[in-house]
Amino acid sequence: MRHVTFASGTAFVVLLFTASLWPQVFHTASGPHFFAAISPQDSSTQEESNSTGTDTEPARAFRASVRVLFDHEKFDDLERIAAKARSGKERFRGGSWKLYAFYEMIEGPGTLTSTDAVWNAHIERLQRWIAARPDSITPRVALAKAYLGLAWKARGNGYAKTVTQQEWGVFKQRVQQARDTLEQAQSLPQKDPQWFRDMQTVALAQGWERKQEDDLLQQASSFEPAYFYYYYAHANYLLPKWYGKPGEAESFAQTIADRIGGPEGDFVYLRIAYDLNCCKSKQQMPGLSWDRVKQGFAAQEQLYGITNRQLNAMAFMAARQGDRTFAEQMFSRIGDNWDEVVWHSKEKFNDSKSSLSLERPVQAKQ
Repeated sequence: MRHVTFASGTAFVVLLFTASLWPQVFHTASGPHFFAAISPQDSSTQEESNSTGTDTEPARAFRASVRVLFDHEKFDDLERIAAKARSGKERFRGGSWKLYAFYEMIEGPGTLTSTDAVWNAHIERLQRWIAARPDSITPRVALAKAYLGLAWKARGNGYAKTVTQQEWGVFKQRVQQARDTLEQAQSLPQKDPQWFRDMQTVALAQGWERKQEDDLLQQASSFEPAYFYYYYAHANYLLPKWYGKPGEAESFAQTIADRIGGPEGDFVYLRIAYDLNCCKSKQQMPGLSWDRVKQGFAAQEQLYGITNRQLNAMAFMAARQGDRTFAEQMFSRIGDNWDEVVWHSKEKFNDSKSSLSLERPVQAKQ
């Protein structure tokens, strides 16, 4: 694999398989990576829409407006929105960056299962944006994200052994298109933190060596240390199912939180927990400190406020942790406002409350 030197400028993250190990996928399949069935829901990129992200009315309105402008090719308006979100480091309630939400809305045509014709039309629109604004990094970052989405579409979400050599070939080609697009953007005067986030996806998909991926993270955090999406992506890279050893991801979470320090560091620790331990059937980082997660929740509320989805996510994790007192506090704040993305059904929400004896019968007066 060829190495590159990254500029000091700056997800659709797809959890895919290392290009350097493809031959083994078809023959030996000797590691834990090879036969894991990975769906888009396992991806840390789903965190905004599928875990604990922006569920407030301003966030929904922002997303809808960005999509309408993109569909009508209002590139000047989109440039202004992205520039403002980027330079102002704007966030929604709960701490999510507007810039991240902006890219989420233009990274693809809507779903991975859209037809090739729909995907091609989406990419052609991004290319028209690039042609109209050749000095802008924004459409190039979005185009890279689109190629990564197409790579996932080619691979599918089945077991690795079910993916054909032709599908792997298309996947490899599209990931490289994303990398080429990002590398071409390095010479632009404008910089963007999401550039690094997309390159982390490429690193995961192409199986970059640890030092090269570490260097990418270092450059990313030097450029914009508050863009916390870097940190859960790196923690994901360090999971045993990818390129790390047991405990490495947890150790990184503690190290980066301590390095950032204060409430913001605790918030970053929480975001890693949100995005890798909620809201799936299995914790991906079982060694995270639950006390530090709760400390991060308090920091989040202090710094950015809390969304209903985040309350639900904390209730989910508290129930699984067996922390009845904290779970009671969360369920009390939630009331009947259960979140489908977190619980998947109201029955599961109610079962979780009942399993902790949160709904107690009223005692008869003596």
